[in-house]
Amino acid sequence: MSRRPLVTTSFKTPYVSLDLLSYLKSGQVTPFQVFNDVIMPDFEDHISKGSNGTNNEETRRILEEIQNDLIPIGEACGRFQKWEVEVSCAIKKLAYQSLDDAFRERTEALENTNRAKFLLNKLNRTRSIVSGLKEFVCSASVKLSDETSKNSDTPQTGEELQPWKKIDEVKVLTEIEAIYDGPDEILRWCLLCFSMFPEDAVIKKKVLIHWWVGEGFIDTLAAGETAEEAGNKLFKVFLDKDIIQRFYKRRRPSADSCKMQPPIRDAVIELARREKFFDFDRNGNPTEDFSCSNRACLVRTIEGSNVRELPLLSSQENVRSLINVNEHDLYFRPNWFSKMKSVKVLQLGRWHSDKHLIEVEDCEFLKGLKKMRELRYLSLRGVSRITELPASVCKARNLRILNLNGCCDLEKLPRGIGSLKSLTHLDMYECYLISGMPKGLALLSNLQVLKGFVISKSSGSQDCKLDDLSKLDYLRKLSIHIDRKQGETAERELNSLAKFKKLQSLSISWSRIYDKPATHSLQTLQRIVTKKLTRAKRITKLPSMFMAPEKLPSMFMAPEKLPSMSVTPEKLPSIPESPLHLEKLDLHYFPHSTMPDWLKPTLLGKLKKLYIRGGSLSDLCHNGSNCTWTVQMVRLKFLDELEMDWEKLRGLFPKLSYLEVVKCRKLHFKQCDVNEVWKEEDSKQVELASSSNA
Repeated sequence: MSRRPLVTTSFKTPYVSLDLLSYLKSGQVTPFQVFNDVIMPDFEDHISKGSNGTNNEETRRILEEIQNDLIPIGEACGRFQKWEVEVSCAIKKLAYQSLDDAFRERTEALENTNRAKFLLNKLNRTRSIVSGLKEFVCSASVKLSDETSKNSDTPQTGEELQPWKKIDEVKVLTEIEAIYDGPDEILRWCLLCFSMFPEDAVIKKKVLIHWWVGEGFIDTLAAGETAEEAGNKLFKVFLDKDIIQRFYKRRRPSADSCKMQPPIRDAVIELARREKFFDFDRNGNPTEDFSCSNRACLVRTIEGSNVRELPLLSSQENVRSLINVNEHDLYFRPNWFSKMKSVKVLQLGRWHSDKHLIEVEDCEFLKGLKKMRELRYLSLRGVSRITELPASVCKARNLRILNLNGCCDLEKLPRGIGSLKSLTHLDMYECYLISGMPKGLALLSNLQVLKGFVISKSSGSQDCKLDDLSKLDYLRKLSIHIDRKQGETAERELNSLAKFKKLQSLSISWSRIYDKPATHSLQTLQRIVTKKLTRAKRITKLPSMFMAPEKLPSMFMAPEKLPSMSVTPEKLPSIPESPLHLEKLDLHYFPHSTMPDWLKPTLLGKLKKLYIRGGSLSDLCHNGSNCTWTVQMVRLKFLDELEMDWEKLRGLFPKLSYLEVVKCRKLHFKQCDVNEVWKEEDSKQVELASSSNA
């Protein structure tokens, strides 16, 4: 290998070594030329002194590997100046190692037999660092903070990314350009939305579809189709063109998430930058600067957070969308926030599945919602320290989607929520402190999805009943939270489910719902505990000094640790046998041992998916009688009392194509794989293999 010599000397004397040490500590960036032409020759000099015999060939070979690896590193850093600081740090480590060797030679009397081994070990460590540095520089890109990397939902046990297809980058980039330049303007805008997500992020379809609705790319009220139907058509285009790929969980037949390959993401970012869809920093991260794009992102990178920079920007009336990428601490000056009069999308909560909480310093800024008449999508998912949604939100008459999922401190909704006539999606799931529903919910005539509806004893005459929702003609997805102490009251309300003619998906969760504390001191104590939990950014079990164990909400416990949900046997009210038009049924912590009358398989002839998690079920048939389900997909989790063999299971579900069993101690099926999953295609493969061997 030839190198152009630098006009300097190698650091063979203490004076030159001290000069180099001083230079390294100065904080200056170390050029590769200095490293190659000053430091590497000194390595060679040490090697020539310490290597002999059989070691000489080995050390020379390793040195050559290091030198060969340094060439692409130098070229890469010449092309990408943004890596200069990171690379400099790695080079300094190597330089310090070389200085250490030089000083050791002058201060230690190493025996010849040990010198070769000592230098060989040093060289091996150097090769490891340089090889890693080469891979880092040439293939990686600057990502968001370590926290964001966690939030990118890297596959966990039982999760699968559809294997990356070997892509023809030129072909794919051509197709991306074709979409960008093509006649379908909506498809172009939807594609550019992918530029916001971090590299390797697992992206839920629902997140993007809600965003598209907020931007107005999808208009569910005017188009006559649901947001999900319109969004799935767009996703199919991206999938067919290999722009995104499906991300599966536990080998499930369908995927509700996707990922984008880094080269494709880079191309999309470049298109978004060109279109001024977002403003991006030099590392490809979207920024808070909306001066050109009218869209801003809250991003915490390795360099810090940008949320405090927002008040320094003016012309808030031009902001169209404000997206929280990975910021945990929200801070908005009320006067600044209220000036975003043209904003359509406020994605302030988390978009990923990571359960970390997001804090707000205070909720005063939410009063500014009354001036946001164009707002179509508001997400506060996972945002803590919001105890009450202000009435000002009811002034956002154009609001389509309101996501309050996981707002653990939220206690009630505004009474005037019925004025949001355009609302199609309302998500209050895991808002465990809400004990009653405002009557105005029944006035949301366009509502299609409602999650977290509460049935409890504290519901009064001013609260909405389940029967009131039966008049909502477009409601197709409903999630209900039932106080398990009110079995008879709940069963009576559930009687009205037969009136929901358009309902396709039903989820019911039984757990304890708590009345408000009788005294101010207890209320204050509860608030202190909640704040401590919030600041810890995680949900843990409350100490017994704060709350009796039997009063711990299910949100504070792992599912397998939940107490038995069984209640004192009582005679359930007689319920008319009316068929339900459900396609999906999800039961959480069902308190009885057998299925109730209103959940007979004969009344669920269209049911395709049955999910049961926790509770006391010991039999999937009504009163132990023989029955047959039409279900194709079954997921059973944390059911300690359920017991059956494989033959009985197949008898219950003759059309079964997918089975998932998680921590059901009496269910053991050898037909399931290591992830406790069985698929019909597995049996077909076994049968095919058996016939081939016969």
